[in-house]
Amino acid sequence: MTVPERISRLFGLLCIALAWMTRIGEQRTEIHAPRQDKRGRAVVSVTRIGWQILSQAARWGGDDFWDCLRLLEMPCLTASTSVSRSVRC
Repeated sequence: MTVPERISRLFGLLCIALAWMTRIGEQRTEIHAPRQDKRGRAVVSVTRIGWQILSQAARWGGDDFWDCLRLLEMPCLTASTSVSRSVRC
């Protein structure tokens, strides 16, 4: 590796993308509850739901992408006001 700064920039960009997908998925699950299996767990993770929505919005454009982009401007909930959950893709 000749320029280690590139890896740190790439890692930072991936962290932002993961947080963005999670935010989009959380917004969608507030409106539409995800399907659950027999044990009461979600079949698809919040992050994967956000990834599906974001990838379709980026692919097809339109107002959906701009709605997803506006979500980045909104402040995140602090840890004391949200329920902590593990993130799985």
